[in-house]
Amino acid sequence: MRNLLLIGLIGFTGAILSIAPTSVSSDGAFDAQINTMKQECKDLISSCRYEGSKVTYYVAGSAKQSKNVELFLFLAKEYQFAISAKKSTAAVTVKFYDAASDVDQRILIKEVKSVQGKNIVISSEELNKTYRKKAPEVERLKNVHVEYSIGTGKNVKEAVVLVYGFKA
Repeated sequence: MRNLLLIGLIGFTGAILSIAPTSVSSDGAFDAQINTMKQECKDLISSCRYEGSKVTYYVAGSAKQSKNVELFLFLAKEYQFAISAKKSTAAVTVKFYDAASDVDQRILIKEVKSVQGKNIVISSEELNKTYRKKAPEVERLKNVHVEYSIGTGKNVKEAVVLVYGFKA
């Protein structure tokens, strides 16, 4: 029963993370770029069982902005996170936290600067090692909060793609 519940939760989480915001208008060329970025990320973590993806849309304008994504790590297995900001013209920094932005005592686990124009891969194993040094009383991360800090740029629609899976 517990295994069925866990499998159901994992499938449900993957389904939620696959839903893109509906406020972004449809643009065939842009959508094709997003699909290419997703596929590249899936290829980067091909040794993992795909669990979900999250596309974060933004308009890089005259003001810096932050976007947040929460990912649940249900299993005590290693997760891989592939992030693509390959088509971003604005500066993008990716930060991994143990808690949401409204939590005063949240811990910054890892920061990757200048991600624009690149694909990167981060593992939960790497995040957990760093996290245990900062919070030794905790065994492992149960969720991770990914924050994108987006600099100023052209006033165009862009996106950051995150795909993740776990090692089976």
